[in-house]
Amino acid sequence: MAMNFEDEKKLETFRSLIQISVSGLRLLAILNGGAAVALLAYLGNVAGKTAAVPDMRLSIGCYLFGLVLTGFAFVFSYLTQSRLFNELMGRAEHGFHERWQIAAFVLVVLGLVAFTVGSISAVKSFQIPAATGVSSMTPAQPEKK
Repeated sequence: MAMNFEDEKKLETFRSLIQISVSGLRLLAILNGGAAVALLAYLGNVAGKTAAVPDMRLSIGCYLFGLVLTGFAFVFSYLTQSRLFNELMGRAEHGFHERWQIAAFVLVVLGLVAFTVGSISAVKSFQIPAATGVSSMTPAQPEKK
C-alpha cells in the first residue's frame, strides 16, 4: 500500500511530535533532577566547612515536586498514546485522548514552574558576605602610602 505525500507528511509530523515530547520529558527530568543533585552537592560542601548553610528546603522541595510532576506527565503521555491507538483501531470513542494530552501538557508546564520557583528560591538563598568598608560594586583600591 503506497502512501501519498500528504499521508507521509502527516505520519512524519506525528512521529516528530512524539520525539519532541520524549525529549521535553527528558529535559524536564534533567533540569529538576540535576538541580536537586547540584544543590545537595553544594550543601554537602558548605556543611563541611565553617560557613553557614543556607536554607534550601524550598528549592529542593520544588525540584523534587518537579520530578514527581514529570513522572505523572510521562504516565499521562502514555495514556494519551494508548487511548489514541485504541481510537484509531476503532476500540474506543474518538477524541477522549485529548483530555489525557491536556493533562500531560499541564503537568509539564507545572514541572517547569517548579524548576523556576526552585531556582529563584535557590538564588535568593545564597548570601554574599559584604566586607566592611568595601563596595561590592567596585574593585578594592590599593592603599596609598
